[in-house]
Amino acid sequence: MLAVNTDSTAFKVLLFVHILAAVAWIGGGIMITLMGERAKRARDEGEMVKVALNAEFWALRFFIPMSLVLLACGIGMVSVGHVGFKPFVVVGLVGWVVSFAIGAGYLGPQSAKLHGMLAGDGSVTTTAVEQVNRIIWVARADLVILVVIIASMAIQPGGGI
Repeated sequence: MLAVNTDSTAFKVLLFVHILAAVAWIGGGIMITLMGERAKRARDEGEMVKVALNAEFWALRFFIPMSLVLLACGIGMVSVGHVGFKPFVVVGLVGWVVSFAIGAGYLGPQSAKLHGMLAGDGSVTTTAVEQVNRIIWVARADLVILVVIIASMAIQPGGGI
């Protein structure tokens, strides 16, 4: 078995990019969720729908790419650093898969469905607002998963690097 090697330049670069992608992913998710909550509390249904549609736009162009960069760097660190699949790494992988599945399997399709719910004249229907509320609730649950992953990475239960 190879010794753990977290001192290499390659490991440190992968770790930096991994952390940067994680910060971008969760930071963006928190901001969009806060914007949705702000619009909801203001009872601004039009703004709620805009936030949901913007989330869909950024999911394809930012969140999915960041999550893939994060995954690639994590796998690279396990390989380059000879870290192995310790419990905190497994928690991260499982959490990533669940979060990605929520995004691709629910949030993405439901956001696309929202487009069809909007009236032809651009007015917001009650059904569309209910859809946005469901999307916001699931997005919050997804953020909880990401926070658990971050806690696991920081605390490293079951033995760290």
